[in-house]
Amino acid sequence: MLSGLLNIGNSALSATQAWIAVTGSNIANADTEGYTRRYVDQRDAGTLLTKPGGEGQGVNAQQILRMFDAFLENSYVRQSTNSSRWNEQSTIMASVENIFNEANRVGISSALDDFFTAWQDLAQRPNDMASRGSLLAYADTLNDLFGSTIKSIDAMQNELDVSIRQDVNRVNEIAVAIADINRQINSTTVEEISNPNDLLDKRDQMVRELATLVNVDTNDHGKGDYTVKLSTGQPLVIGSDAYSLDFLAARSEENLMPESNYAGTVGFVGEDSHEYLLEIYSGGSAGAAGASTNPTFRVSMDGGRTWLRDDDGDELHYTITNEDTTTLDLEGNDRTDSILVKNLTIDFSSADNFTVGDRFEIVPKSGLYWVEPTRGPQNITPQVRFDGTDNPDRVYGGSLAAYFNVRDDNCGRYLDELDATAKALIWEVNRIHSQGAGNVLMDYAQGQQTVGNTEAELGSAQSILPNWDRLQDGYVNFYFYDKITGDYMGTGVLNFSTTDTLAQVATNLQGITVTTPEGTSINPFQNNNAIQIQDGKLIMGTDSSLGLQFAFGTDSTGLMAALGLNTFFTGSSASDLAVNTQLHSNLNYLAASKVNPQQDLGFQEQVQRGDNANAVEIGKLADTTVRISTVWKSAGNQTISQYYANHVATVGADTRLANTNAEYHTALTEDLNYQVQSVSGVNLDEEMSNLIKYQHAYTAAAKLITTADQMLNTILGLKQ
Repeated sequence: MLSGLLNIGNSALSATQAWIAVTGSNIANADTEGYTRRYVDQRDAGTLLTKPGGEGQGVNAQQILRMFDAFLENSYVRQSTNSSRWNEQSTIMASVENIFNEANRVGISSALDDFFTAWQDLAQRPNDMASRGSLLAYADTLNDLFGSTIKSIDAMQNELDVSIRQDVNRVNEIAVAIADINRQINSTTVEEISNPNDLLDKRDQMVRELATLVNVDTNDHGKGDYTVKLSTGQPLVIGSDAYSLDFLAARSEENLMPESNYAGTVGFVGEDSHEYLLEIYSGGSAGAAGASTNPTFRVSMDGGRTWLRDDDGDELHYTITNEDTTTLDLEGNDRTDSILVKNLTIDFSSADNFTVGDRFEIVPKSGLYWVEPTRGPQNITPQVRFDGTDNPDRVYGGSLAAYFNVRDDNCGRYLDELDATAKALIWEVNRIHSQGAGNVLMDYAQGQQTVGNTEAELGSAQSILPNWDRLQDGYVNFYFYDKITGDYMGTGVLNFSTTDTLAQVATNLQGITVTTPEGTSINPFQNNNAIQIQDGKLIMGTDSSLGLQFAFGTDSTGLMAALGLNTFFTGSSASDLAVNTQLHSNLNYLAASKVNPQQDLGFQEQVQRGDNANAVEIGKLADTTVRISTVWKSAGNQTISQYYANHVATVGADTRLANTNAEYHTALTEDLNYQVQSVSGVNLDEEMSNLIKYQHAYTAAAKLITTADQMLNTILGLKQ
């Protein structure tokens, strides 16, 4: 029994020594980030069944464990990824909002007001060259502001690309590090005896950092059998194996139906912040334009949640044609005719065997991909649908989601709305200006808009002509005057159908016949290369032998505005908006008036009377409601200025949303972290109390050994 007392005392000394050492370590690491409070797994050493009863054998300090709650830790990790996303998004949106802040400087809104006011001033003095010059100056200011705003957003997107690449590299570094830690844990763990608590802490800390970059889930099966997966299911770490993410350039891929026989690929030219999902709506093989059997497709930009619609709310279906069989790919295969869809020019490498349901995914931007070792990259780029919800099949948490969401969703929508504003301005002003006249007649007019396919119907997406969908069947009037006297010589009419090609328009212009006051029939545009097509642009001039000049009249088709003939603006978006260089070179071409050949006056007499009809009509655009559309919304009851003002309000609302979510998720994260720390954190008061307790326990254990020793000496002394 005495030897038992000695063993009990010895085990108590060992246990209290372990407790004192662990307590000391806890105190020393109270401020160490990621440190988890330790404790001794202390167990009863067992009982000997002897008389007079069970005799205890002391205590075993079995192993040192962490005070760790896996449920709380996983809850914190899941919540911190949301907090990281919205905090980062809130910070970036503050910078984006500043781009549109016009409180302390001139902006697009005030420039629009100045531009329309300048037209109204010109209407008061239509022949005044100073008023004309002032108008162009205000227009140039407006153009510069649109351009600088676009450049600022582009610069923001480029900066976000740099941050994305850094985060992707860091995710891959952490994944490799966690896999290495898993290997170390496997090699150093001795079950029920030794635990590498420092490695476990380090792994948890790395998972926490990883969660601030991208949303992840973990699964711990013990030791190094530890898995880290993206919340979309793709693994980053499985035991000692690490997988990686990549930030890849624009690309496309095919997702065909099982029964499909289509053997081609999709190609595209252009850039956009949105992904394009093309789905074959009616199958077949592509042939000449107008064939009823040509296949069609529809387009979604939010992963198939919604499909693009026209201004009337009808779903847009694009026809695949193969009119131009001379377009070949690098292998010499025939490609289908190109189709203009929003910002992209799209074609297919094969014209045959399209099957209903075949899908083609175009990512016209750099994106986030999980590198699958055998099947190739999987697209996990964060995607916000047009209803504001996250695509759950993509990454949606961490700073990576913030960077992508601001770059693609926020900045992408802002660019689209800026383009919508600029396109409406360009079209509405050019539509009126192209039907007017300046102070001088024209010898020639050069189209400012390029037709990508001169053999395609101008009223189709295959023409690759901005505003192709605004064209209508109708007519265009041209008025002809004697170059020397300015006398009216007659009116020519161009009949136009949206099925006409640019080449047909050129031929029809050459066929225009005018009857002069003397009764002579002439063809003003027919000879001496009067009508030409150069690089997809239409150039108009009169037969030099006839001594004529011309002016534009009523255009019910929109053709002149679409081709950029006699227009005020050039370009088709906010990034390339500019004033027609012909107007800068000669202010007299500024079309403030409309020609009225019914008056018994020559052209100069009309000009001298100061006709201001065109200037008045363009000036009224300041208060005229127009239809302005983007891929996710259409507004038909707003002025151009009101639409832009609503756009600025949208930027402010998005910023407030980010701020609100940041505050909300930060509060939740801090609460969960408090709960985690209440379990795993070091409380110095508690540790000091424990230290005193274990010090007394150590003293008591030593006293037990001393007492047993004295008892043994007393027994041995009986022999004397």
